[in-house]
Amino acid sequence: MGAAGRHLPRAAEPDLSGPGLKAERTTVTIINPPTVWTVPEPFRTIYTHARAAQPGRTLFVSGQFGVAPDGRMHEGFADQLARAMDNVEATLAAAGMRLPDVAKATFFLTRAGDLPMLGQVRRARWASEAPAAVTVLVVAGLARPDALVEVEVTAVAADPDGHVPDRLRSATKEDVPRIEALVQTAYATWVPIIGREPTPMTADYALAVRTNRFDLLERDGALVALVETIPRADHLWIENLAVSPACHGQGLGRRMLRHAEDMARALGHMTVRLGTNQAFAGNVDFYRRAGFVVEREEPFRGGVGIYLSKTL
Repeated sequence: MGAAGRHLPRAAEPDLSGPGLKAERTTVTIINPPTVWTVPEPFRTIYTHARAAQPGRTLFVSGQFGVAPDGRMHEGFADQLARAMDNVEATLAAAGMRLPDVAKATFFLTRAGDLPMLGQVRRARWASEAPAAVTVLVVAGLARPDALVEVEVTAVAADPDGHVPDRLRSATKEDVPRIEALVQTAYATWVPIIGREPTPMTADYALAVRTNRFDLLERDGALVALVETIPRADHLWIENLAVSPACHGQGLGRRMLRHAEDMARALGHMTVRLGTNQAFAGNVDFYRRAGFVVEREEPFRGGVGIYLSKTL
């Protein structure tokens, strides 16, 4: 028993050998990924979706509308915002970056009444332990009369010393072997204590990644922590929270737990629940110190299962 939403779509990886990415001089690249609407010929000398300075370091993404790859503008604020954010994510992916690399985001709205929806969508899709600096402007109009929102970001992939920051991202099916390896390592210490493999060590992660939401924390390319969540009718259930033993004592468990709590709030839930084994005394103490309370205890596979909850 570990301590498990829908999988967030990941922008398609572009073919960097094609026309979507073109080198300009030696330190700057123009980025027009094929997963974003094609820049019309008359505008190609005055507009690009993004430019990367010192490739792999800083990316300047042009303001994105809710325009699909076929050039069609979505209708309604929510749909336009979702598509504009998709375009930003696709452009980041084309530059080899991810959402945690976004340092500054600016949102332009034409209607003040859409501010609550903007906040809700941002918390659901772009919440982060290290959120970007944000500016929100309500303007009289945008370049396209049918546009209700425009999103512009600047991303920074590494600090001046070349250190790559931790990355928190959603899992894909390609991550299954790494997830399995982390779980095996994280739970191995409990095998001699309960006399069997804990439930997370025997789970089918190929299936779980398709049905549950996994958020992965990467450090220097290695998977160091994960949290698996499942939305329920009135709460968010944490199916699994695992941290690499090599990173114990660095606050990563609490970091992933806070991330799960933020996801619960974004879903409109004010309660988070999870279960663990009574024999996992260190885990039980960790959750209690994080504000969880025991709801019930009951027999579980020859031991005692403890079910905890936290009101946010």
